[in-house]
Amino acid sequence: MKTALTLLGVVAACVSTTAQEKAVRVIDLGHAIQATDPTWDGAPAYQRNVVATIEKDGYTGGKITIEEHFGTHVDAPAHFAPGGWTVDRIPVERLYRPGLRIDVSKQAAANPDYRVTAVDIQQFEKSSGRIPEGAVVFIATGWDRYWPDRARYMNEKNGVKHFPGLSAEATTLLARDRRVAGIGIDTPSIDYGPSTGFEAHHVSMKLSVYHIENAAHLLDLPASGFQVVVAPINIAGGSGGPARVFAFVR
Repeated sequence: MKTALTLLGVVAACVSTTAQEKAVRVIDLGHAIQATDPTWDGAPAYQRNVVATIEKDGYTGGKITIEEHFGTHVDAPAHFAPGGWTVDRIPVERLYRPGLRIDVSKQAAANPDYRVTAVDIQQFEKSSGRIPEGAVVFIATGWDRYWPDRARYMNEKNGVKHFPGLSAEATTLLARDRRVAGIGIDTPSIDYGPSTGFEAHHVSMKLSVYHIENAAHLLDLPASGFQVVVAPINIAGGSGGPARVFAFVR
């Protein structure tokens, strides 16, 4: 009888685990890389050449050339901080973290030059709780709806780009006071388009906070209660790299 009960317990545990696994929804937070994707200056940043085909060689292969900060990508702290972590030096435990999503899509729709404020973050914390140390915080602006139309996505007028980002004050609150591991956004940069000094970058990167830029589908995320996997290409000495980014939502 005891053995039967034990077996029933194991079966119940397996069923429970399976049910939990089925309850997890995986959201891809990035764009697939294509040569026609928007680049910062409009110049080509990615090329893939076919070097082998099934018909000719019995297998398929290709050769790629790509910039480190192209498509959905990670900015390593070394991108702006002298002596900062290069992409291969970011501790791997900082790439699998609890995730949070702050929705500023209404503000961004009203003002393409919107900068997330410290008040926005404080308002988020009133409803969702204090941002825990080591979290990855995503700023959902809804700007990814313009991808991959470079003219609309970069929104450049008279030589000035116009898209939402974070203020230096909001970045300071996240990077210095909340000590987050990473900041993600669905625009080309965590700094808003008109910035020429990259003030937010200078705040976060010297504090070893990495960025995820050109993210996607952030409005599909809940405000909290999910885990994030950030997987940049592991370039030795790289200032960043294209990345796959996933959220696991229950």
